[in-house]
Amino acid sequence: VKALPDGKPENFSGAVGRFDFKVTPSKTTLKNGESLELDIKISGTGNLKLFDIPKPVVPTGLEVYDPVHNEQVNTPLSGMNGFVSDKYTIVPEFKGNYPIKPIDFSYFDLGSNSYKTISSPEIIIRVLDGPVQASAEGRSNRSDKQEVVIAENFKFIKLKTDLFKRGTSQDFLGSTLFYTLSLIPFALIPLLILFKRKKDERDGDVIGNKTRKSNRLARKFLSEAKTHLNNQVEFYISLEKALHNFLKAKLHIETSEMSKDKISNILLSKNANEKSVNEFIKLMENCEFARYAPSSSGKMQHDYTNAVEVISELEKQL
Repeated sequence: VKALPDGKPENFSGAVGRFDFKVTPSKTTLKNGESLELDIKISGTGNLKLFDIPKPVVPTGLEVYDPVHNEQVNTPLSGMNGFVSDKYTIVPEFKGNYPIKPIDFSYFDLGSNSYKTISSPEIIIRVLDGPVQASAEGRSNRSDKQEVVIAENFKFIKLKTDLFKRGTSQDFLGSTLFYTLSLIPFALIPLLILFKRKKDERDGDVIGNKTRKSNRLARKFLSEAKTHLNNQVEFYISLEKALHNFLKAKLHIETSEMSKDKISNILLSKNANEKSVNEFIKLMENCEFARYAPSSSGKMQHDYTNAVEVISELEKQL
C-alpha cells in the first residue's frame, strides 16, 4: 500500500480515486415558510465509504437541518464505484438574498497521481417575502440599551442579605405519620387471622363448595347455550348441562339419580311452585327430544328464554 504524497489540501479528508462533485439546490427562489433541499453528491470510482462529504456554510438568515445521508455503492473486481450524498433541508427566516459560498472537495486522482480540488459555484437563495432581518449595527445598539435597562432594574437588589429561620420542620422519625404507618401492620393482623379462618371454613365445606361449583357451571353452560342458538345439537347439550348443574346445586343429587319423577317430588317437597316444576320437567324433555328431531331457531330461542325464567323462579322459591 503506497503512502499518499505530500501537499495535501487543507480540506482533504482521504478521498482517493476518480470523482465527480456536484452541489444542487432544489430551487433558488422561494417564499417565506417554504423550504429547499441542498443535495451534495460525490460519484465515481474510489474509496467512497472512507471520507467525509464536505458541509455547506450558509448565512445566519437560513436555518439548516441535519442531512439525510444516502449511498449506492457497488464493489466489483474493478473497484468500488457508485455515489454518496448528503441532502440538507434549508428554511429561510427572513426576506432577502442569501449567498451559499462555494463548497470545495479535494481528492487524490489515481490517473494523474496528484491532488485535485473541485469547487461548486456560488448559489444565491432569494426569499421574496417575510420579515426583514435587522442590521448588525441595529442589533448592537439594541443589545446595549437592553443591558442598561437590565442593570437599572436589578439595582435595588442587595449584595448582602440577613437570613433568618422562619420555622423548623418536624423530622419524620417520631412524627404522627411515622407512628400511624408503624401501627397499621399490627392493626391488620386480626383481619388477616379472621380472613384465614373464613377461608379454612370455606375450604372445609365440601357440600358448599360442590354447590357453588355447580352454580358456576350452571351459569357457564346457560351462557354457552346462548352462543349456540344457531347450532341445535350444541345448544341443547349446553342447555341440558345447565339444568343438571342447577339441580346438583339446589337438590344435592348426582346426574345418575335425576329421574323426572324424583326431581319433581324433591322440588315440590321444597315448596317449589308446581307450574315452575312442570316447566322445568318440560325443558328437560325438550332437550332429550331435540336429539332425535330437528328444531327451529324460534323454538330454541323460546326454550332458552323459558330456561332463564324457570331457573330464576326456582332460585327464588328454593
